[in-house]
Amino acid sequence: MASTRITNPLTRMLDSTFTKFDQNKDGKLDTAEFKTFNELLKPGIAVDETGKPKVDYSSRMDLDGDHEITREEMHATTVLMPAALTDPSLNMMLNYLNGLQDDPNVAAAAARLAADDDAAS
Repeated sequence: MASTRITNPLTRMLDSTFTKFDQNKDGKLDTAEFKTFNELLKPGIAVDETGKPKVDYSSRMDLDGDHEITREEMHATTVLMPAALTDPSLNMMLNYLNGLQDDPNVAAAAARLAADDDAAS
């Protein structure tokens, strides 16, 4: 069976990010892992007049209701993102997050993205 090469920049960026945020390498993002992963999804989420996101990606992506997000569930969910942030190297997203360091969740997401995969394993 031939492997499918992912060519969509957003999909490649999300795949790379999923791998970094799956800290225990079980192939799923648990509630704590998703909390920081969610910071990367926020640039594409519309907010209401109070600043609250109109989309809850944790419930939208958790297709089987087990409170964990698999890579397949992530891929099955439509995610919108400004094109400038879909750099598969994750540099543009890291720069974006570094500009928002006032929020501890954002700081945790930026630190996770910046972590050397070999050192984090």
